[in-house]
Amino acid sequence: MFDKPRVLALSKGLMDGSFEADLFYRKLTHALAEEMGCTRASLWRYPDPLLRDSIECLRLYDRTDAQWSAGAVLKEDDFGPYFEAMRQDNLIVAANARANAVTSCFNEIYFEPLGIYSLLDVGINIGGAPYGLFCCENTTDILEWTTAHIEYLRQVGTLLGFALKKAQGEQGGTAFEQ
Repeated sequence: MFDKPRVLALSKGLMDGSFEADLFYRKLTHALAEEMGCTRASLWRYPDPLLRDSIECLRLYDRTDAQWSAGAVLKEDDFGPYFEAMRQDNLIVAANARANAVTSCFNEIYFEPLGIYSLLDVGINIGGAPYGLFCCENTTDILEWTTAHIEYLRQVGTLLGFALKKAQGEQGGTAFEQ
C-alpha cells in the first residue's frame, strides 16, 4: 500500500544535501498525499518547540489543484483543544473531523471554508524534542484512517526526525529552521 522506498530516497536526499529545504518539503508533501490517499498533506513546525502553542505551515500540497502553499500560522488561542491534544498525545485521528471534540474548533474558519472532512496529525520529534507535525486532510468525503495509515505516518515522522537532525547538524543547526 505505501511506498517506503520513495520516502527513504527523499530522506536520503535531505541528509546528503541533494535537496534544499523547500524542494524537500514539496516532494515530501506530494508523496504523502499520494501515499495516504488523502486530498491534502502538509508539514508544520512549532516556532517555539517548548511551548508548542502555535504551528507554522512549511509546505502544504493540495491534490485537487496540484498546488503548494505555505506560511499559514495556527495559534493555541484560537484552537485550544487541538493544541492540548497534540501536546498530550502527539497524535490526532479524526475521521469525522467536524464532529470530533478535539478538532471541531476548526469548523467555522478552517474545515468548512476548505471543505475538509477528515484529519490525521502525527507529531515529529528531532532527537526526542518536538519539532512539528504532519497533517493529512481529506476534502472529498470522510476518510476512515486505518492503523496502517497511522503507523506509516509515524514511521515517516521518525525517519524525517533523523533526516532533519542529520541535515541540521551538518549545516550548523539552521538549514531547516524557517
